Amino acid sequence: MKEKLDIHNNIIQKLDYFISIKKIPNIIFHGPSGSGKRTIVFSFINKIYNNDKFLKYNNVMFVNCAQGKGIKFIREELKFFAKTHINYKCGNFFKTIILSNADKLTIDAQSALRRCIELFSHTTRFFIIVEDKYKLLKPIMSRFSEIYVPLPYINNSYINLYQYNLDSIKTNNLNYLKKYLTNIDDPLKLYTITNNLYNKGITGLDIIDYIENTYNDDLYKYQLLLVIQKVKKELKNEKLIILFILNCIFFRYKSDLENILCM
Repeated sequence: MKEKLDIHNNIIQKLDYFISIKKIPNIIFHGPSGSGKRTIVFSFINKIYNNDKFLKYNNVMFVNCAQGKGIKFIREELKFFAKTHINYKCGNFFKTIILSNADKLTIDAQSALRRCIELFSHTTRFFIIVEDKYKLLKPIMSRFSEIYVPLPYINNSYINLYQYNLDSIKTNNLNYLKKYLTNIDDPLKLYTITNNLYNKGITGLDIIDYIENTYNDDLYKYQLLLVIQKVKKELKNEKLIILFILNCIFFRYKSDLENILCM
């Protein structure tokens, strides 16, 4: 289970205050990659709409501007979403548009966005997520509050959350495999084990990492890894890759591995 980090409390308190006084501005969240900007925004959205999936589905639009979103998208789809009817009976008084990587928009698209903000700021809140706020037009920045999200400081060092989460997943998978891959003596069980690992999100790369970290016989370990890498390139199905690796680990002799390497 992924550890919940106690970070960015000052930012969370500030956002909670906006909700408590019912005055939520347009906000630019800026800071380095991996600092947790998107996580903060999504948590903020959940609080605004009381974790109501129906309200979020109908009133929140998420746009990744790095995926080729241009002036046509701003003028048509984004504008259409912003001007559609709001259901006041549900206690929801504004729609929300989240623009991730808005600094990737062209100058023309940013100009169209500025006009959209001017037109719909009374019914729509805009949250912008960027690494470098200075790539945004000044007329856009002047219409937003700003919140800087730094890399979290954990155990006397600054942590990139992307890498932290990847390392956590890798460690959890490794620990799981250490417990799971023991006393396998029936080849017929490999199919069930393969399906279980695949359904849990374990990949061939995770099992390779398991081999690298648990095998003490270096010669055998590197023979095994060479065989896996040689055959892995020919297999396009992840389940087959897992099945082949497990078969190599538990049911192939060293001589079999040497024969494969000589082919």
